[in-house]
Amino acid sequence: MRALLFVRVIRETRYLLLGLPLSLVSFALVAAGLALGIGTAVLLAGLVVLSGTLVLARGFAHLERLRLSDLYGRPVVRLPYRGVPARAGTARRLLTPLTCGRSWSDVLHALLCPIPAMIGAVLAAAWWALALGGLLYPLWGWTLYLVPGYTEVGRFLLPESPALATLAVYLVGGLLFALTLPMALRVLAWTSSSLSRLLLLAPEEVTARVLTSRERNAGAEGQRRDTHRRRYVSARQESPMS
Repeated sequence: MRALLFVRVIRETRYLLLGLPLSLVSFALVAAGLALGIGTAVLLAGLVVLSGTLVLARGFAHLERLRLSDLYGRPVVRLPYRGVPARAGTARRLLTPLTCGRSWSDVLHALLCPIPAMIGAVLAAAWWALALGGLLYPLWGWTLYLVPGYTEVGRFLLPESPALATLAVYLVGGLLFALTLPMALRVLAWTSSSLSRLLLLAPEEVTARVLTSRERNAGAEGQRRDTHRRRYVSARQESPMS
């Protein structure tokens, strides 16, 4: 049980802390591509740049699906992108992403994801800092006395033994944040990933549920649908089904 809790905490922390830098990079590149493509849309080159920007956003969306798969420890499913006809010309092949609604959802995600990513990363880092800072106060607390004018917190609680009172305050505070850390990370990860689940996953997979054995064995038609859907599973390695 403790091992599972530890693994979940690590997954949620990794998702939250890595989300901010990745979202900033995706926002900067996609926003720059959109500005350049729209600004030169009257030229064919501008449309090609805009189409390439959609493909770039698709790559960031796929990376986010892999992060969601890692977060939940199970595969997630997306809807298919518009394919290119077999006999399409060069121009149509280059511009097909512009007619794909799924690609525009990826662009919308790239433009909006920094907001929940920033909130989740900042709060997660603060929760970890308060938990570790309080529990490890005996190791670093002495450095506070090097600050000119520093007044111990414990002086207001227990003037006779301010150092002991300060130690107790930090340890109790760190313990409270450490005990609530798993729940806080769960809420932050769920909130931060809500936009990604809404825009990047298939509607029936917004909770990243696993494809069940019943769906696999529901007959020929069920197997055909399952095979079609599993073409769009985003996961590093699918968990074996029972």
